[in-house]
Amino acid sequence: MNVMAMIYMAFLFLAIAASSRMRPVQAVTLVYLAGIVFLPVSPPVDNLPSLESAGASPYWVMPAALPADIFFTKAAIASLAALLVALLFGRSRLNGFRFHWADLPILAWCLWPLLQSLWVDASPAGWHSSLYLFCVWGIPWFLGRIYLANRNDQLIFVRHFVGLSLLLLPIILFETVSEVRLHELVYGPHPFADVGAQRYFGYRPLAFFEDGNQYGLWIASAALLAIWRAKHAAAAGRSRSQLAVALLLLVMAIASQSAGALILLFAGLMLMLFPPAFRLLRKAAVPALVLFGALMAVYLSGALPLRTIAKETTAGQIVWSTLRASGRGSLAWRIGQDQKTLPAIKEHIVAGSGQWDWWRELGKRPWGLPLLMIGQFGLIGFGLAAAIALRALWIQISSRVEEEVSGSRTRNPAAVLAILLVMALIDAMLNAFLIMPAIMAAGAISVVRSRRRSE
Repeated sequence: MNVMAMIYMAFLFLAIAASSRMRPVQAVTLVYLAGIVFLPVSPPVDNLPSLESAGASPYWVMPAALPADIFFTKAAIASLAALLVALLFGRSRLNGFRFHWADLPILAWCLWPLLQSLWVDASPAGWHSSLYLFCVWGIPWFLGRIYLANRNDQLIFVRHFVGLSLLLLPIILFETVSEVRLHELVYGPHPFADVGAQRYFGYRPLAFFEDGNQYGLWIASAALLAIWRAKHAAAAGRSRSQLAVALLLLVMAIASQSAGALILLFAGLMLMLFPPAFRLLRKAAVPALVLFGALMAVYLSGALPLRTIAKETTAGQIVWSTLRASGRGSLAWRIGQDQKTLPAIKEHIVAGSGQWDWWRELGKRPWGLPLLMIGQFGLIGFGLAAAIALRALWIQISSRVEEEVSGSRTRNPAAVLAILLVMALIDAMLNAFLIMPAIMAAGAISVVRSRRRSE
């Protein structure tokens, strides 16, 4: 048994031991979130081109959100551990589960690689990819549907998300001061240890996340949830401790110096604190989705030569220079990485190549998750995955969510979970990872309307 297997087994043992004294909802959510936060990232895949030896960062490492040659990633282990806890200690909830048509997109997404493998030479095999997607996407979705079915359950999720994020503070302080990655001390080398480490001021922590940007988005999401808790605790006259936690996480988010995550946090706070922003969102949701689809089509077609515009036009050079001067040159670089992979994507754009490393001959992979998904599973797979989130978001946008976020009576956490999901989706456009608990949140809020009608 290798070291990684021993770590995973130890986590399963601790999860079972701790869960025996908890309520099922608390155990399932805490085990899942703790696994995502504290388990190590996957070890590098063997027999790949050594870009690192050529002086480049190892960009070939795949995110845990998509299947590759490695099956047991931190996302898979966290999901399996939570499912095991549910089977051992929460059978009554499982037995009460009823299938809903809103579950069709997640099932279709998980089964798509198996169907795809009927006409493409898939690597890994279709059954392998389907099983992985079910572990990493399907299990969190259904656990969210079952164990986060009401306001009290969702409040437990929010509390655990905030509490576990707060436990990162000693790690963050250690890495910021010492400029040493704790992951390397505890688990071994991290493939993205030095990517984006130097920030505007000092050194950005990483903890046990897949990427420094992922850490930044996680802390920003935790700050959003903590501020929401503090706002509603104030109405109950018990806001001091909640306010302190919210301020601390907000400082941690700012100190992460992840500009994209902070912009998303600011936008999320506007939606959460100002009801007119939600009303505007409801009116603009469909046009925004249509516009996004059009822009995505143009981007994938390559009809807009962004690299040529940036290098050969005056306006493009001004934008490029401005981004570099502001320290945001990475944004243009990421777009450039994506643009270079478009010809390979177009070869199998509808159904996908079925190859997890379809980009290997290029010596680089796209930096955004959508293009990685389309290259492997095509527009069909991407559409199925997008439908998972769109269903949950439509439920919230089409209802009076502004009352749930800011109202003094309902204080339903479903809407703030929807904001968390939106932040994760937008960030994934330019980053290869996804905040996987957002999938659990999507499952939790995907049938809100039906549940209300039944009540």
